[in-house]
Parts: sequence; structure tokens; C-alpha cells
Amino acid sequence: MWECSYPETIPVLASYWLKTVYAGGHQRAWWKQVNQLLKQALRQPLPNADSREALAEIQAWIEREIVVGGKLPLAQPPPTEPLRANMRPDRLAPYISRLLNEWLPAEIAGLLVEESGPADSQKGGIPVLAAGNALERLLVRERLSPETLEGFLQPGLLSPRYIYPADAEILVDVVLALLGRTAAPAPPVMPATLLSVAPGASLPRDYRVAVARAVFVPAESGEEIHVPIAAEQALEILHDRVRIASTVVTMDGRCWESDSVQSGEQHTVVYKPGARLRIDYSADHARIRVPWPATQLSWRGTVHFPDPFELFGREWRAARWETNGERTWLHLEFSRALPMDRVQPAVETSLHRSHPASVDMAWAALENALAAAISQKSREPIEQLRRPEFIPLGRAVFGLAELGKNRRHLNRDSLAIQLRAVCYQQAEVSLVYGRVPWRILPAPVQAIFLKGRPDPALLDLLINTFDGLPQVLGGARSTSPSQAA
Repeated sequence: MWECSYPETIPVLASYWLKTVYAGGHQRAWWKQVNQLLKQALRQPLPNADSREALAEIQAWIEREIVVGGKLPLAQPPPTEPLRANMRPDRLAPYISRLLNEWLPAEIAGLLVEESGPADSQKGGIPVLAAGNALERLLVRERLSPETLEGFLQPGLLSPRYIYPADAEILVDVVLALLGRTAAPAPPVMPATLLSVAPGASLPRDYRVAVARAVFVPAESGEEIHVPIAAEQALEILHDRVRIASTVVTMDGRCWESDSVQSGEQHTVVYKPGARLRIDYSADHARIRVPWPATQLSWRGTVHFPDPFELFGREWRAARWETNGERTWLHLEFSRALPMDRVQPAVETSLHRSHPASVDMAWAALENALAAAISQKSREPIEQLRRPEFIPLGRAVFGLAELGKNRRHLNRDSLAIQLRAVCYQQAEVSLVYGRVPWRILPAPVQAIFLKGRPDPALLDLLINTFDGLPQVLGGARSTSPSQAA
């Protein structure tokens, strides 16, 4: 847990590690052993308070719920919804960029409104467990294949230009849990991206491309980043640190400052590590404080930047300067998410999520209302839905559930009549919300169609009405008599 670059993400790591091992079906003796190992670890010095707090919470939960309470995990049923086809390798990085920078903030907002916010605290910002929960909901909803999820873990896949490293750490934790794994890959340092170049520096115009080829060097004198440059460029700026004044950022979130030029078989600009950059979400607009590569105690007139700063999947504009006499800091303010055509233009139109957050929230509300109505044996929860356009559809599905209870009246004709009513009401909302997700149907309703082979006409109604049918239903259409004719 202490290998996280951003200790504030440790609660997500701890939570999803516990979920993963709990779903593993271990026996009580195994849990008792883990409990003892955690107690031993807590007696040792730990790197930071976040690690200690996370381990203590896990140990306390295991002892309370399993060792003493005997709450052993139940076997997890395999998913029934069909998975998407494996994503092409060139789609992975831009897809993750859109996932983390566009869809995740919207999902977090919906989750916090829906649940009034969890109690964990990422000081002055978004609750970190809310980010993990929202990301899990998105990935489950996307029905990504295990092969695609494995691709998300490739080293060197992501760049700090397009991804906030703290978000990347949360993504890894959630993906590992969905894959049922606890062994995490070593957090990457590279690649690097160029953040800023001081006025008067003699670095080439395409220096950003050179930074993308930088290598991490764990030297005896300390860690370094080496950016390759041409021999003539090295000779021009040799022994002149002012002319290389610049900063780069690596995938672990650290900001590196130019230090010297090395010549030899390979000519490089050498960078030394500095502070780790963090996004501050506590204000109306996200902000970030970055070191400026040149120390200036005063400025004449207004300082203009020709382009916005591109970092962590966002565009930033300069907000204000700060100086303490020893160095200068630049405060950046969020402008907008980095347009997808800057990440990879050719795939911009092909990276769509399954549904907007508002659509998923609407179906989730109907799902909860249906479950409550069946439990209470009353349509009242459906009648109280905040979206009135879903009330007729909820009544129709509730009628289907009621029909399933009465086996004497459950026949092909009565089933077809009720299913047509659902299909008709679904058509009224489909233009905005799409087809009815199969997952929202209460289990008794699903069981009506999963027992035995449906009539071809009923099967056509199911396929036209519901999205995400189980394979046993979705794959049956191609062999049905009506389709073979």
C-alpha cells in the first residue's frame, strides 16, 4: 500500500483489495492468519499515516466481521451479460483518457447526489472512495472484456499529459479487483511530458517530442531524467543552464527541473526530481501549483503565455504568480478537459460510453422502485418516481412480475399481452433513454423467460425491448424458426 505515489488513494487500494480477497471464497482459518499478519505489520513502522490507517481498518473489519462474527463470503455468480469485443490496442489510451477526464467526473457528481456523499475524506476535494465507486460502476456498465481490462495495466500506456496519476492509481486498483487479482504492477515513472520552458531558453521547437523519448536513470547521485537532443543543440547550449530552463512531469506525478547538459555518445538534457504535483479541487475551479523553471522576483508588465498548459488530461490557464525569494511558482486554473482530438484524432468519434450518467441514474431509479414495489406488493414506489415518463413503463413491468406469481394464468397469450405492454411503454422513452436494461428487471421477472426456450414471437419482443440480454436469450434468435425462414 505504501508504494502508491499518491498516499491519498490508499483507501481505494485497501477497499478494493479487501473486496477482491473477500470474493475469493477463503475459509475462516485463512482469514485468521491474515488477521495475525496484519496485527504484526501494525507493530512495525510504516511509511505514512494513510498506510497505517488503511491497514488498521482492514484488520479491525476482518476481526469483527469474520474472525469473531463468522461472516464468511458467499460464492460469486459469474456475470450473465455479454461482454464487449476486445478493444483494439490503439484505442486503449484515448479511451482511458476520456473515461477518467470526462465520464468519471460526471459519474462522481451523480453518485454524490444519489447517495449524499460517502463519509471518507480526501481533504478539500472529491471523496476518494466516491471516485473508486464511480469508476467501478462505469467499468461494470461498459461490460469490458478481461483482455481489455488487462490492456489497461500495460506499462507505458498512459502519459501525464493526458492522465492525472492519482486517477491512474485508482483505475489500477479497480481494474485489478474486476479481474480478481491482488498483485499490482510496479507503479511506472515514465513516460514524461513537457510542462514549461522559460523565456530565453534555447530548446528546439519540437522539444516536446524529445521529452516523450526521455529515459529514467536511477544514478548513484540520485534519480535523473535524460532527454535526448542532437549534438549541435548540445554544443550550442553546453554549460548554460539558463538556456535549458524547463520542467517535465513524469507518470508518477513528480515535476523534474532541468539541471545540466551531458555530452558523449548520447547528448541529453538532465533533469532532477522535485515536488509531486497535486490537483486542488477545493475551489470552484480545479487548481494546481507548479514550479516555474526561471526565478524572477519581479516582472515588467503582463506576462503572456502563447498557449494554455496541457497537463493531466486538462487545459490550464495561468492564474497568478508566487515567489518566496528563492524560487517562483505558477498557479494554474482549470480551463477545460483536453479535447480528444489532441489525444488521438482518428479515434475521437469511436470512443463513446454506453450511456450518459443521467440515463443510468434514471434506469437505476426505476430498478429500485420495481424492487420496492415487489417487496411491498404495491405499485406505490413506482407511482412516486421523479421521472413521470417512467411510471407507465414501471407499471407494465410490475404487471409482468404479478403475472409470474400466478402460474394458473401464466401462458403464452397472457405473457405476450403483458410483454407487448412493456414494449409499447418502452418505445415512449427509448428516444432519450434507449432500450430497457435487462439487469434492472427483478429476478422473478427474469426467471419467467430464462426457464425453457421462449416462443420465437416472445423472443423477438424481448430483443426489441431489452438491452444486454443474457447469452441464452440473445444468442437464441439466430436459430429460431422465424429467423431461419
